Amino acid sequence: MLVAAPMLSMAVAATAQPSSPVLSESEPSAERILQQALARAEEQGESGVELMFRYVVTSIVSTLDGDGQVTKEERETSHRYPLEGLLYDEVVSRDGKPLDDNEAEEEQEKKDRFVREAREHAARGEEYKPNEMDVQFNEEMMGRYDVTLAGTEVIGKHTCWVIAFEPKPGRLPDNRRMDKALNRSTGKLWISKDDFGVARVAFDMREPFRYLWGLVATIRNASGRLDFDLVQPGFWAPMQFDLELDLRVFFKNIRRQIHSDWLEHRPLDIHSAQSENVLLNEHSLKN
Repeated sequence: MLVAAPMLSMAVAATAQPSSPVLSESEPSAERILQQALARAEEQGESGVELMFRYVVTSIVSTLDGDGQVTKEERETSHRYPLEGLLYDEVVSRDGKPLDDNEAEEEQEKKDRFVREAREHAARGEEYKPNEMDVQFNEEMMGRYDVTLAGTEVIGKHTCWVIAFEPKPGRLPDNRRMDKALNRSTGKLWISKDDFGVARVAFDMREPFRYLWGLVATIRNASGRLDFDLVQPGFWAPMQFDLELDLRVFFKNIRRQIHSDWLEHRPLDIHSAQSENVLLNEHSLKN
């Protein structure tokens, strides 16, 4: 089974083309750019536009030995679609083959559990967060960092401000496991000058920490990059994700590389999106 990518819900074929790091005196401050980007991201989230698309995502998890040679590789293809007002990921193939009967049954059980738990949370008036390792680009995440304007670069067709971030001194939020990684991370944001959309996020975590991830483990190093593109006006969608992990599980060192591509962003009209949600829910209720 593929290892979940901790930073995947932040959401490339695009490559960066560095330009002069010299900044114009007329450039807005890093804080102002970040606040505009956060406001734009919040507006996109509130619009629900992500729930109006169906996505095809491929993922490759590679295990490496001490010399950096790949010793094992696992591939998955998933469909991401709206379910119970959230985006749900359903694995449809592994290593290029359709799921066998046991795997398909496990996927159906996972979907049924998702629907049941989402409805239970809704009945209690609570927000459902099926993966506590998900990260949202919001004030809670970025409020822990000091930011500086590092220059401008072109990502694909988008001219972007480059915003560097690093943890603020002093006590930082530490309410969930993901906070430990965020509090130890530095990185950069590439924010489009056109509409303040985030075109890329890159991060490095060099300070190790222990945590429970189904087992006792220590993350010693982690680095990653997430690329986005403008699918339609007002909607920046994930395109590619890369993550490198250096883990120690009990007394064993493990190196992992995770690569994901969003191959398809298929728009759904309101009727088809609602119909798909109803059909999936009816199937879950019958089982």
